[in-house]
Amino acid sequence: MKKKLIALAIAVPCLASSLAYAGVPPSVTTYSALSQKHNKTRAYVGLNWTLGSSLTPALVLGVMQARTKSNGDTTGANLTFSLDLLGGPKPGALKLTALGGKENAQGELGIGYHFGKAAPLFTLGVNAPHLALGIDGILGQGIAPYATLHSSRKFDKPGHGCLAGDVLVNATTCSSSVPEV
Repeated sequence: MKKKLIALAIAVPCLASSLAYAGVPPSVTTYSALSQKHNKTRAYVGLNWTLGSSLTPALVLGVMQARTKSNGDTTGANLTFSLDLLGGPKPGALKLTALGGKENAQGELGIGYHFGKAAPLFTLGVNAPHLALGIDGILGQGIAPYATLHSSRKFDKPGHGCLAGDVLVNATTCSSSVPEV
């Protein structure tokens, strides 16, 4: 009988403590998902029309490099070279611009050289999927608004990530793994 009382004295507190936590899940840690970055370099071709110039477009060859974060913020650079097609191909302009904006539209600001006018230029514009609009300021020559249809699409947004072993609960929240009971 004494052994049964000792066993009961040990079992009751253990049972009571396990019943106190019954239905309470183990603790889970949540935190903001880690922002990912995606670097992309792509070549493209296009046709450029300059307002106030010939209706014949210039052929544009370009390469863009961009870093896009998971929230869509995009920064990078755009290098273009155009060939005037009127009267046979001849160099048009060489431009280097900085890009800044979101994955589907970026502002552009840059410098370059216009071979046909033998003058440096500055450029200001907007780049979007398959379209760029802007103004070239050619030193000593005035401004030249332009429109370019090109083959470059929008930049891909990477997703969010979690630490190893954790799970992505929704688009912006990670949770620690819940141990099985």
